[in-house]
Amino acid sequence: MLQANNLIAGKIVKGSILQKITSPINGQEITELNALSEEEIKVVLLDAKKNNVRPIKKNFKELENLAEFIHSHYDDFLTQIIMDAGFTEKDSKDLVNCTIEFCKDYEKHIDQIGTQHLQTDFSFNPGSSEKISFTSDAYGLIVATTPRNTPLITELTIIVHALWSGNSLVLRPSPGVAGTVALLINGISECFEEETLLRLNVIFGDARNFLEIGMDYADIVHYVGSSKYLENTLIAGIKKGVKVLVDGDGCSVIVVDKSVNVEKTVQACYEALIRCNAQICISVRGIIVDKSIYEEFKKIFVGLIKNTTIGYPDNKVKPDMGPLFSDAQANAIIEVAKKYDVLCGELKTQDLGSNYLAPIVLELGPNQLDFLRENVFGPIVGISSYESDDWKKWLTDNPINLTDAVFSTDEEFIEEFLITSKSPRRVVNIDPTVESVFEPWGAFLPSGWNDVSYWYHKYRNFYQLIMSKK
Repeated sequence: MLQANNLIAGKIVKGSILQKITSPINGQEITELNALSEEEIKVVLLDAKKNNVRPIKKNFKELENLAEFIHSHYDDFLTQIIMDAGFTEKDSKDLVNCTIEFCKDYEKHIDQIGTQHLQTDFSFNPGSSEKISFTSDAYGLIVATTPRNTPLITELTIIVHALWSGNSLVLRPSPGVAGTVALLINGISECFEEETLLRLNVIFGDARNFLEIGMDYADIVHYVGSSKYLENTLIAGIKKGVKVLVDGDGCSVIVVDKSVNVEKTVQACYEALIRCNAQICISVRGIIVDKSIYEEFKKIFVGLIKNTTIGYPDNKVKPDMGPLFSDAQANAIIEVAKKYDVLCGELKTQDLGSNYLAPIVLELGPNQLDFLRENVFGPIVGISSYESDDWKKWLTDNPINLTDAVFSTDEEFIEEFLITSKSPRRVVNIDPTVESVFEPWGAFLPSGWNDVSYWYHKYRNFYQLIMSKK
């Protein structure tokens, strides 16, 4: 069984709390996790706080070495992600491949986004001798959490951006992906320099305790996880006087105009539903189709859904979808589906296990927008038709609109879509779950310039500097 320990300032440390992590595939124990107690977490945070803020890192050789490490241990990472997350081989390969890409291209990314100070010579006092700069420095200590649904790349995204922007980091990943994180820790320990490792801590422990204690030490808290904990996290940060950045879950709503190639559009919508077992934040939740092509769209879409294979992702058969993370997740989806008209899919789990659920398609009436407010996370989607401008309400009334997408060849329609959407992420004529590893994920109360500022900028503390010209 794989052992998962903590990485504390360059040292591998066992915690006092032993946990056995099971795979969603078959319920078998796959990882022995040695998590930290509340007191042990306090010690880590106290020591991390003592680390002074360092200059921006300019050495990218460490990341090149890490890319080579992951590539040389490719099969190990692939197998572990499949076992930890229950994702298919195809989706798990995407996660490993994009992580390698992230490490190789990080220097190019930093060069492209620009990290220099912005300056203006203009003020409301004409002829003044001041110059005004928009500048930044590192926060200091970042305390962060990551969820289970995008293993490897999510953890590394936070680690690299935090350290290379000059901060120290204490990261608490989800125990569900402890095996994958253990492999990553091996790579980091081998490839990162001592100075870098001294500012990095990757620890396991109770999430609530970690965040509560972390706010006593952090300069910024970054919570990535379920939206149901966002409010409490924000309020706690306000009371503690700590900057809080939160990335919650969301969903994608797709609008389909009558001008599209229906078959190609249906295929893209289908792939957007099943990727990563419909368990990523931008999985499709609603598809709104022009009434003139709705019946054709529905027929093809339902045909694809009915032919979806559900199975063990570590099986040679290579199914289209694997299991959900938990039985409770599947049961919650089924209970929600009972409130609506089921167009396709059975309201029961598969014989493979009580967390194996085939996609469910609901047919929604033109005013059943409440579906978008349902607390569901997995393979369920509502489809509906629209006439005239009725599609707009599906975008404006969606409370968790992390992504809005449109399929259309009509430039005026696309422009109207872009004007109507209030989503921080708007996608045109492509599967909305396709991302770049450097894409600035949507967030609420960002620490950077806006909701979709790049991660590097989120981890820099921006301020205005006014100085006399020399």
